[in-house]
Amino acid sequence: MDILKTESLFKELMEQGLGLDLSDPNLADTPRRFAKMIGTELMANQEADIKNLDNIIRSFPNKKKFDEIIMLDNIPFVSTCSHHLLPFPGLAWVLYVPDKKLMGASKASRIINFFSKKLQLQENLSTEVIDAIMTHVEPLGAMLVMRAVHGCMSCRGVKTGSGAGMTTSVTRGCFRNNIDTRIEALELIKLSRSFGE
Repeated sequence: MDILKTESLFKELMEQGLGLDLSDPNLADTPRRFAKMIGTELMANQEADIKNLDNIIRSFPNKKKFDEIIMLDNIPFVSTCSHHLLPFPGLAWVLYVPDKKLMGASKASRIINFFSKKLQLQENLSTEVIDAIMTHVEPLGAMLVMRAVHGCMSCRGVKTGSGAGMTTSVTRGCFRNNIDTRIEALELIKLSRSFGE
């Protein structure tokens, strides 16, 4: 992404398209701030190579052969909707049953953060995260639940406020094939959510 060009074009949009006065001290640096935010935060991984995930998703040998559900919970994320360029912040729950590898405890947060930094739909974000975990950690199964409040609903259009959101659930392996495993996972998420109340 060309941050200087983005700044220049956004400045033009503000002045000529929106008719804003950039001599206003509150607006003077907005094109620079906007370009930096888009380029280094919201869309930093728009064209990222997922081969680099080996540096993000560290795993360790499962020497003790742990074979029960591991859950990493209440993981905050913010991504940006490709339809209206508005953020959708939320929380995620990652569950997996290990096989030969254990995923580092912070790695679920890192991979969600990696895939969140681009324009997209929440459904696609959920699928990318779970597929990366399946590929790099190779568990017996994995499940991801994400709940987000979408700016395109909360502050425009139907204006639902901060209460209404979207929840996506993606399952692979034993979480998809075994209803008892999925039910146990949902109960763990319910327990996790109760701690925050």
